[in-house]
Amino acid sequence: MKNQVENELVETAAKIAAWGESHGMSRAQLVRNFTDLGSEKSFRDISAGNLEGYNAENQLTKYRAVYATMEELANQGGEERIYDDLGTVVKIRRAFLGVVKATGTNRVLIVQGESGVGKTTAVGLLRGKYGTGRISYVEASDVWADSPNAFLGAILRALGVTELPAGRVQRLEEVQARLAISRRCLVIDEAHHLGPHCLNTVKTLVNTTPGEFILVAIPTLWNKLQAHAYQEAKQIATNRLSERVKLTLDEADIRTYLSKRFKDAQPAELKVAAKIIRPNALLAGNYAFVRDVARELASLEADAVSRAVTAVTGRR
Repeated sequence: MKNQVENELVETAAKIAAWGESHGMSRAQLVRNFTDLGSEKSFRDISAGNLEGYNAENQLTKYRAVYATMEELANQGGEERIYDDLGTVVKIRRAFLGVVKATGTNRVLIVQGESGVGKTTAVGLLRGKYGTGRISYVEASDVWADSPNAFLGAILRALGVTELPAGRVQRLEEVQARLAISRRCLVIDEAHHLGPHCLNTVKTLVNTTPGEFILVAIPTLWNKLQAHAYQEAKQIATNRLSERVKLTLDEADIRTYLSKRFKDAQPAELKVAAKIIRPNALLAGNYAFVRDVARELASLEADAVSRAVTAVTGRR
């Protein structure tokens, strides 16, 4: 069993290193962005199979969580590379640092943005940076039908509980006990699928536990939820609110993205391209549209080089 755990740990470290390389990240950047990897030395040792002095089971749990976060990032953007200096990431990171400093009940961060602006991806990077032990993630679902029992069960699973208490009260008490052990952030993605009862559950958890709560939602659907659950949403979004971050795709982010993909492009070219791309991207997938345009530009660029080589070869 021990050899099996150690082998999986080394294999997982190799997958993580390969992910980092494919995203242009050095070992130092990896351990800085994904703190569950430990120090640069420990990541280097584990990658090389030098496990003496390390608790392989504990390390494997952390490395599995890091790689799961990486896969989550990949699923959110297909082959899209993630750049931590994009506005979406910077805004959420800054807002999170603000809510971490809160000492009262104003520990709720509401993140709003249309599909494709990078909300979930930015949260994934945040989890990678601070560790999945610090930031837990739940995706709300409309199949819960505003059931606190289902909501609390999902939170407990995110906290690592496999045998769930049956009753709603018992689940609430278990969640409260686990969130009270240390300050932990709970991310609730697709929060527009919550209802009045689940929002009241969030309020109770804010009141009775020390951590932060990030609610991620699409603006139009969140507004619909607020209209349906006015009093509950109002309490979450007023005295318990640290900040509301509204995300959109702007030309500066498109320029940043394209500059990473086309390192020889001139600022003037990037400015013109971003101005042309943005109106269409806002209507057709935001970053997914930008990614596909960049991919198309890359193929056109390669085709142009190929044609030039053929033309010159034909003249010689």
